[in-house]
Amino acid sequence: MNLAITGASGHIGGMVARHLSARGLPLILPLRTPAKAPDLPACETRPFAYGDFELARQALSGVDVLFMVSAAESPTREQEHLTLVRAAAVAGVQHLVYLSFAGASASSTFTLARTHAATEAAIQQTAMRYTFLRDNFYSEMMATIANADGIIAGPAGDGRVACVSQQDVAQAAANTLAAIASGDDRHHNRSYTLTGSEALTFADIAAVLTNITGKPHRYHNQTLEEAYASRERDYPDTPAWQIEAWVSTYTAITGGELATVSDDLPQLLGLAPRRFAEVVKSIFIKGNKNDESRDS
Repeated sequence: MNLAITGASGHIGGMVARHLSARGLPLILPLRTPAKAPDLPACETRPFAYGDFELARQALSGVDVLFMVSAAESPTREQEHLTLVRAAAVAGVQHLVYLSFAGASASSTFTLARTHAATEAAIQQTAMRYTFLRDNFYSEMMATIANADGIIAGPAGDGRVACVSQQDVAQAAANTLAAIASGDDRHHNRSYTLTGSEALTFADIAAVLTNITGKPHRYHNQTLEEAYASRERDYPDTPAWQIEAWVSTYTAITGGELATVSDDLPQLLGLAPRRFAEVVKSIFIKGNKNDESRDS
């Protein structure tokens, strides 16, 4: 089977490409800038853009299995996704593995999750088989969310988030894609929720950051008014839709939408997910090895 990965010049897509290449699988890498492709053996780069139907169709010609990483956040992201889904179906892609978001629905509090829901719906309306990998917020983001003074400010209250390591998500995606490429049909038309093994409050996150970095961290529970005002003040050129996405990161957690711990990820990995403290150590502790894969 011919495998293709979008976003291979980015973090998740790049890790997935390296995992699969290490297994000896040839890859097609559709990229807006092919020169930014990772230097991997047996990989073919093709010019590509999410919102360009004809270019995407040509880039996906002959592809059997596509791993779709989201386009960059923008007001046109949903339309770009729908264009790519249509191009994949017309190009003859048989199975689309989509990196979605935990609990994605049209009514999700986190605004960007609604785009994922629309993309999932569009995929399901085609004849392509699908696998949805619905990941939670990333632990790496949570590890670096505090400001320079060590303050995490947002309207999340005592809500919890089952954040997940990007490295574990990439490993799980690679395992899933390799299984599909080998003819394994157990992932056909399946959805998996990828979370860490613990659900943390922002006070918990601040405590872990304090303990590991040695720098005091604390959580400041903002009101909605404070959250919008502080971001509009600190980022005056940021469009309203982006401010709304940032604030809804916290309000989705307040509402309990990201608190559920799933056992899907350990099943796909074959081992327990990285704990938040492990991710923090890999970022802040000099000499702490930050491997992309672990033996299962």
